[in-house]
Amino acid sequence: MHSPFFLVTPLSRHLLLLCLLFTSNSYGQLRQMQISHHYLNIPVGAKARMKLIELRAGGKLLREFPVQLAEDSISYWIYIDVSEFQQQQISIVAPAKQYCLERIYQDDKINGFDSLYKEKNRPQFHFTVKRGWSNDINGPVFFQGQYHLFWQAFPFGLSWNTGFMYWGHAVSKDLLHWEELAPALMLDSLGSPWSGTAVVDHQNDGGWGRDALVLFYCCYDRISFKQVQCIAYSIDGGKTFHRYQQNPIIDSNWELESNDTRDPKVFWHEPSHHWVMVLFEKDGMSFYSSTDMRKWNRESHIKDLYECPDFFELPVEGHPDLHKWVLHGGSSEYYIGSFDGRKFLPETEKLIYAEGKNDNDEDILYAAQSFENMPGQRRVQMAWGRITHPGMPFTQMVLFPTEFSLKMTSRGLRLVANPIREIATLHQQSYHWQQLSAIQANEKLSSIKPGPVHVRMKIALSSGQVCALRYQGNEFLRLLPKDLPEGIHFLDILIDKTVAEIFIDHGERYLLRQLPASFNNKGLEFDSAVYGPDIQELELFTMQSIWQ
Repeated sequence: MHSPFFLVTPLSRHLLLLCLLFTSNSYGQLRQMQISHHYLNIPVGAKARMKLIELRAGGKLLREFPVQLAEDSISYWIYIDVSEFQQQQISIVAPAKQYCLERIYQDDKINGFDSLYKEKNRPQFHFTVKRGWSNDINGPVFFQGQYHLFWQAFPFGLSWNTGFMYWGHAVSKDLLHWEELAPALMLDSLGSPWSGTAVVDHQNDGGWGRDALVLFYCCYDRISFKQVQCIAYSIDGGKTFHRYQQNPIIDSNWELESNDTRDPKVFWHEPSHHWVMVLFEKDGMSFYSSTDMRKWNRESHIKDLYECPDFFELPVEGHPDLHKWVLHGGSSEYYIGSFDGRKFLPETEKLIYAEGKNDNDEDILYAAQSFENMPGQRRVQMAWGRITHPGMPFTQMVLFPTEFSLKMTSRGLRLVANPIREIATLHQQSYHWQQLSAIQANEKLSSIKPGPVHVRMKIALSSGQVCALRYQGNEFLRLLPKDLPEGIHFLDILIDKTVAEIFIDHGERYLLRQLPASFNNKGLEFDSAVYGPDIQELELFTMQSIWQ
């Protein structure tokens, strides 16, 4: 319907929108600058209202992102890499007062560079992002001599925003020391890139080049709420990624009458000579097949697992000719079974491989993914650790890499997880004792200052005994007789600022604990006043920082 007082033509509508966008008033301001440095440093206020900031040049939208732009006191700083816009005149547009925009400045270093990775609550041997929020692990892959780690990133604040997620990107040569790079994927016309997979296309099945690095991801439209599956690929070693022009490759929203279609897990299935995609759809996992990475056929569906599938084959320990498949969703719930390239048949009840809640009563371990194309046919997984870090300009973390195996236990066939063997290269000062009571162990441990440590112990429990441990005065582990029966047991414990990871009996149980922020002289100790096992062997290693 047109107003009788104003004829709205397409041209006049366009001019009106431009006028509203660029008019300087108390609701919207514009700041212009010529880009001559690497970063824009942007002040964030923890109590400020979220505002949509736009970067524009020549009438073209370059970037848009929401930020709690500081209006008074500054809580921390975020940064935007603007190196690709060098020497361009850009406009920063936001519904904010002018003085708020004037505090944004250019530099070749991010604000807080001098204290980066040295912050009080920054884990020292677990990967965390420089700034902002991180969650789901995406497409870890070994490619051209490097490990590539991707994740869901919201670099603009400490709580996520589903409509503005990026793919963060870091590389490592040893799975320990990571270099955070520029985001691999940002928003495009289809929306925000959600979780997915990275694979190496060795035979050029997709047509983008032999050994292209191909990303499969869900794209989320914050207006329509649609979730569709897309492709991006790199032909320069993962430095830059190009969207496939015929995206999306799968759009099943209408067919399934659901917008819950996301998180593609893709791999090459050699016996079937085709690619397989496991996709969360509506109420479980769908299995698709493809020979060209572009056209996909739905083959089967299994209910009862939710989000972020990981799916892989492993030999059974002690039975090298026996292989089984493991399927899990976003949590650590999983099934063991068989797979013929089109259909997965569970052969166990639903099991779990990790236990532990955070302060919000959520599973600490979530949205884990294992590395594709890994040397030696190892199956190493990294997971989102749902843990906050008080007072820090970042939140959440990546749990320490664990290596999976299938093991026949007293409870049947189980997936077991253990810290990767590369952890030994982070060991610094070492301590080794034998045949101690818990009281004697505490006397030894009292001389070791609190800090990141790796602890190994062999304990003997008598009937009814409890094994309880504290760190910084806070109990983080209490194993009751129902948890550990009498006999010999092995504990492998990683402690790092805000998290403890406990591996029991060579990974048959994997426990996670959030550690409160405490700063005192109390390190690791047994609750020996009441309980205490006989400690047959105790090793403790102080840990080097991966950020040195």
